[in-house]
Amino acid sequence: ATCEELVELGDQQERLIAALLALASSQRGIGQLECLDLADITRDALLARRGEAERHGIHLRAALAAAPVTGDPSLAESLVANLLDNAIRHNLPGGQVEISTALTTAGAVVSVSNTGTLVPPDAVQELFQPFRQLGTERTRHGQGHGLGLAIVRAIADAHGAALTARARPGGGLGIEVVFP
Repeated sequence: ATCEELVELGDQQERLIAALLALASSQRGIGQLECLDLADITRDALLARRGEAERHGIHLRAALAAAPVTGDPSLAESLVANLLDNAIRHNLPGGQVEISTALTTAGAVVSVSNTGTLVPPDAVQELFQPFRQLGTERTRHGQGHGLGLAIVRAIADAHGAALTARARPGGGLGIEVVFP
């Protein structure tokens, strides 16, 4: 039991270090620009998280249309991964996560929404600050560190992307990132 506890503690520390490195990298700015498609990145991220979502009874729904953008592929992958991880982690049993990509006149868009506990509208922007969480009742599937949405904001800022987030009336969040 002690060994299992130590392994879990090591895993948590590894996730924290990876999150801090992602935050620092995204705040440093864009490393290399490449043409990429947010739909491809999102498809890969969904496949990687399907098992976790199933284990927690979370239903994933995707509508992925081509969303070409010029950006840093590693940072774009981190943005999508953190959006999905947040939507799965802060959800209700039997809840849903919806993710979509599209190309609009404003640019390439990735949108994620989830069911979850009620989020006060005036608390939404605070969730994008490092180490901020609404409360332990939001964290259902393991403890997060309050860095996921801060990483999303830093990556969006580095790309000049517009980030909007809103509390959903029935609970959970809706987040949209529009890359120019």
